[in-house]
Amino acid sequence: MEYRKKKTGSDTWHFCKNCSNWPTTDYDTRYDKPTTGELCDQCRAKEANKNCSK
Repeated sequence: MEYRKKKTGSDTWHFCKNCSNWPTTDYDTRYDKPTTGELCDQCRAKEANKNCSK
């Protein structure tokens, strides 16, 4: 799974491509679950509702 976080001003990781805050420019990427920062609340809600595009 891909995780993205804006390079500046945020330590929130996103993992649903249909999240309204999914970074599309100037972001860091990782493919394992981040060990620092926090996971996006919107992404977590979408995953819980089975509405997360990964």
